[in-house]
Amino acid sequence: MAVDFAFDDKEQVRTAIDIVDLIGSYLELRRQGRNYVALCPWHDDRRPSLQINPERQSWKCWVCDVGGDMFSFVMRREGVEFRQALEILADRAGIDLHPISGGTRATPGSARDKRTLYQAMAWAEKQFHNCLVFAPDAAPARAYLKARDISEESIKRFHLGFAPAKWQWLIDRARSTSYTQEVLKAVGLVALSSQSGRPFDFFRGRVIFPIRNPQKKTIAFGGRVLPDLSDDRSGKYVNSIETMLFSKSDQLYGLDIAKDSLAQQRKHGAGTSNVIVVEGYTDVIMANQHGLENVVAVLGTAIGSRHIHLLRRYVDCITLVLDGDEAGQKRMNDILELFVAESVDLRILTLPEGEDPCDFVQQRGAAALRERVEQAVDALEHKIQIETKGLDVLHDTHGAHRALEHILATISRAPRLQLGTSSDVRLREQSALNRLARDFRIPESEIRQRLTELRRRARSRSGTKIENSPAGNEIQHVDPSERELLEILVQQPETAGSATELIPVAHLQLGPIRDIYAVYCRLVAEGKEPSFNRVLTYLEQPELKSLLVDLDEQAQRKATVVAEDPELRLKHIIDNFQKKREEDDRRKKQAVLEDRNVSEQQKLDLLQELYERKRNRLDTSVPTDG
Repeated sequence: MAVDFAFDDKEQVRTAIDIVDLIGSYLELRRQGRNYVALCPWHDDRRPSLQINPERQSWKCWVCDVGGDMFSFVMRREGVEFRQALEILADRAGIDLHPISGGTRATPGSARDKRTLYQAMAWAEKQFHNCLVFAPDAAPARAYLKARDISEESIKRFHLGFAPAKWQWLIDRARSTSYTQEVLKAVGLVALSSQSGRPFDFFRGRVIFPIRNPQKKTIAFGGRVLPDLSDDRSGKYVNSIETMLFSKSDQLYGLDIAKDSLAQQRKHGAGTSNVIVVEGYTDVIMANQHGLENVVAVLGTAIGSRHIHLLRRYVDCITLVLDGDEAGQKRMNDILELFVAESVDLRILTLPEGEDPCDFVQQRGAAALRERVEQAVDALEHKIQIETKGLDVLHDTHGAHRALEHILATISRAPRLQLGTSSDVRLREQSALNRLARDFRIPESEIRQRLTELRRRARSRSGTKIENSPAGNEIQHVDPSERELLEILVQQPETAGSATELIPVAHLQLGPIRDIYAVYCRLVAEGKEPSFNRVLTYLEQPELKSLLVDLDEQAQRKATVVAEDPELRLKHIIDNFQKKREEDDRRKKQAVLEDRNVSEQQKLDLLQELYERKRNRLDTSVPTDG
């Protein structure tokens, strides 16, 4: 369940951290006048274009046209949502957050206190690692890793460890710490016997692979049983159970290391940024050992939609590496439609039969795998190859029809092309349809017609109504007076009271300007000063934060050239809003007068109302003496 946090917590975190110190911990800063500048990490920046404003506690990259506050910087840099960014910054500041949903505040040191759970996992990782490196009991584990050609450098980099084949080795070591058995159970390190109810170590006699989140915090472990200690009841690999810290559907092994390489790909624009997804821990380790750092692995489960959403924060393209056996091909068919439905640029690389990525890199080197990745086919192309393999489309009419239906059924799961669909997606679908028309000797128009029928049938079954979203054009079509209204409020927050009293939120057009203005109205209603930083903290969407910073920058530039008093400008804006509202009201009433379904009496009453309103306006506008 998602947890929301009180606004006071967000404010406390904001005031506890200086944005210059925060961004300075990620990037090298240089002072420039009253501000600071840095090389932007999101494009190939030669001249520092990322500017940090210490006074406003904001940042902006003029090339990328993005900006915001400390929260949006962490969201973009770490590839996380607002809630996670808040938790990262709260942890940095040593602040305990107060959840307003999803349960009461956890007691420090308890099994529901996340900070304690993270600390327990870091402690356990150190115990396992020191055991592997120094303990005599770990000699078989060291020999196993050496036989797999895993270097000492990789052991250190991935923090590999060993859990001795003892029932309470970790439990006994925890007795001298503050970590209770309840805490160790909460993170999946301890389990209870179903027969005696006694606690025992979850990992025993296994090489330990720490699993870290993108922020490099240990959240789970994977364990590989040593060959000498395995039996019929022991699975070769086991992962930690699902906990408050860990869900296998939300995490990928090695992403904490790969994300730095992926960030460099995007920054330097070296073609399409690409991540390689494999299936095993040793596949990732061996690839890294040979210089391939953009490699991650799933955690004992098929790749799913949440994995895709996670990876799309870092890359444009995903290359899925499959073992060359039949099971690898079956897994491909199981997940292909998922990628198509998510409109992801997916490439498929199938290794020679009997080889996995670890073996392939060891035997042929990283360059050979990199070359194969570059030649990997698009997922739809792979689907076409699989369905048409060995098929004589000219003579096997039934087989050709079945294959075409299977392929179109997969393509139909992708969102239909709309006005805002990217050119890459359009080109990919058009290329696939052209290929099908050529291979199956059918006019492309007939294939597209069949695809449209399949999509229409799928929508009618699901009851989904597809509408065009205006999101992409919202900023371009902002009313200039609405934008100027916010520019004034950003620079003169003390005027927000009179503005929000006379201009209700409902009178602004739907869109980001209205969303930001709603925060001003809310703060005024709560009796809080709607300062720039407070509004920026209230907003959680990075797009809105960036827009507010843009409005602030533009307002500051205008202030140097516009001599008119802000309060007078605001009065003109309020007058314009009121005139516009009256005009809208007049048009609505005119439409009522022209409506044949409205009774004559109702029309007379409406005319009388319009007459009285006009007379009142005239009375108040006539000057009087005395």
